[in-house]
Amino acid sequence: MTRTVSEPTTRVVGPLTRIDLRDELHTQAAMGNLGKRIQERWTSESVDPFRRIFYPDRRPQNAPIRSWRSVADGPLNPKRTEVKNPRRMSEIIKGVAKFLDADLVGICQLNQAWVFTHHGLRIDHHKGTAGQPINLNHKYAISIAVEMEHENYANSPSFIDNASTGKGYLESAKVVVSLAAWIREIGWPAKAHFFISEEVIHIPIAVEAGVGELARNGNLITRKYGPRVRLATVTTDLPLEVDNPVDIGVQAMCTDCNKCAVNCPVQCIPYGEKVIENNVEKWAVDNVKCMKFWTANRGRFNDCARCFTTCVWNLPDTRWARIITWGIPKWHWWRKGFLLMDDLIRGKKPNPRRKWLFYKAPGPKEGWTLPDVIE
Repeated sequence: MTRTVSEPTTRVVGPLTRIDLRDELHTQAAMGNLGKRIQERWTSESVDPFRRIFYPDRRPQNAPIRSWRSVADGPLNPKRTEVKNPRRMSEIIKGVAKFLDADLVGICQLNQAWVFTHHGLRIDHHKGTAGQPINLNHKYAISIAVEMEHENYANSPSFIDNASTGKGYLESAKVVVSLAAWIREIGWPAKAHFFISEEVIHIPIAVEAGVGELARNGNLITRKYGPRVRLATVTTDLPLEVDNPVDIGVQAMCTDCNKCAVNCPVQCIPYGEKVIENNVEKWAVDNVKCMKFWTANRGRFNDCARCFTTCVWNLPDTRWARIITWGIPKWHWWRKGFLLMDDLIRGKKPNPRRKWLFYKAPGPKEGWTLPDVIE
């Protein structure tokens, strides 16, 4: 059951402070601020060719997403389509986004608290634009989510789920770049925000736009796909009707469930109750500890999504899954029964599956590798 609410289920209890992109942990790792060893591992070339085509690194021309930075924004068609009915315009925008392969779409007013203060991604440092202020005064934010494959996310941490994550970044970027261009072609300003080209924080925007709720693991959970989505955003001045936030039962379920915390390899996800962090009431994940684990074994994985894999919401999009999640926000006994069944069927600590495409499965001390000869 999806219930709309007037305020997000993650409570803001005081003034919010905007974040500088130079403080973003991927950048911190690349710049050496988490230690020299972490920097060397994080910036080393992956043995996985999927990693190399989804994330621009040594040969950026082989990573298509990098070229899309140049078309994240662009010129307006001088012939503007006037909008007298924002509700109808929102319906059209959602239709266009889904035609472009978005799986979920929500709209909210752009909260300036979710706009970064300064540029500072790793690519910005390379281009000499790190530290330049961000001024983004658009009125609305369109949040889109793209599903990532359930089967591949049964494997984590590994190159298998890493590849699905990279593909999710690519697909979500394709949607927002095209959607922003479509809006500009009807005469209204619009800018796409996606991995390696973003000026906004996607998760709180998605929460305010009703795409899903913030969970114990610090990620978004959606009704249809659980945590298995990749987010991107379009900001615009196109007159739109906004969506309400939703309550699908994530707060209640995460209160009853610690499965992501139990299965986290480095125990960076908290047990117990929420805390107040930066005037937001939430479960406070130790993101530095998480980031350090991502670089722990570059021969086996490039990052980790174990909290996605083991999450009880990580179900295939089927009729049965929708029946199961329907009762989560309604009844405590339903949630407890669901958790018990998940433990019985998948186990309290589900084991990753280790077979995919042409990769050699690793032994106890070996990493995933490509065969020397493909026959």
